[in-house]
Amino acid sequence: MVTALGISRAVGATATATGGGDAVSDRSNAFTRGPDGEVVDLTETNFDEALTRGTPVLVKVYADWCKHCQALAPVWGEVARELEGELFVARVDGPKNRLLVKRIGAKGYPTIALFKGGKMYEYDSGDRSVHALVSFARKDYRKVKSHAFFHAVWFSRALRALYAVPAFGQKAYGYLHRELHMSNVAILFLTLCVPVTAGMFAIFVADMLIVRHVLQETRRMYRPQGNGQGGGLAPPPPPPRRPHFD
Repeated sequence: MVTALGISRAVGATATATGGGDAVSDRSNAFTRGPDGEVVDLTETNFDEALTRGTPVLVKVYADWCKHCQALAPVWGEVARELEGELFVARVDGPKNRLLVKRIGAKGYPTIALFKGGKMYEYDSGDRSVHALVSFARKDYRKVKSHAFFHAVWFSRALRALYAVPAFGQKAYGYLHRELHMSNVAILFLTLCVPVTAGMFAIFVADMLIVRHVLQETRRMYRPQGNGQGGGLAPPPPPPRRPHFD
């Protein structure tokens, strides 16, 4: 019993020291199930999708080395349990999501903000107790000035695809090198051939479209007017008549 208690305290201390201590949910379907009293980790790749669920999201931007964030960690878990079924309580690792931090406008750690109805309400009080944070999420957010926050799901999806490129490249390299026994020079040559071939194909398609457009405009300009379709070049005016003197 004593040993188990000691291990539990050690684990809790370690989690707090790393900015944890929250009841963090890393499940991908956390937002589809609704607020379940657990803290959800948000990143640049799922933040915008979380805001489109229609349920308000209370976000904490933190850093592992921040002592104030470490002290807030257990409080944040209590806040999530208090707001179960009402709204999502999430956290964002600031140093690992710098682009998202700039979008939020966080100037320090921790930064607490409520995202509701397309607007952001930043918590500016020094009281970080459970009661104060829960009251802010429920009603006191109306006392602070709101800021419009533009969110787009396509932006998160584009970042997700961009971040997946290195992993895809690593897997492709492993398959070519280990399975097909290709040398590094051959893999490098193949890698360079792909963008070059794609660029040549794009130039070919663009050239075809431009030539086609030029031919259509040329035919329209020199189409004769006698066919009843109109258009074409107007016939040249008759030469001026020379004056005649009797």
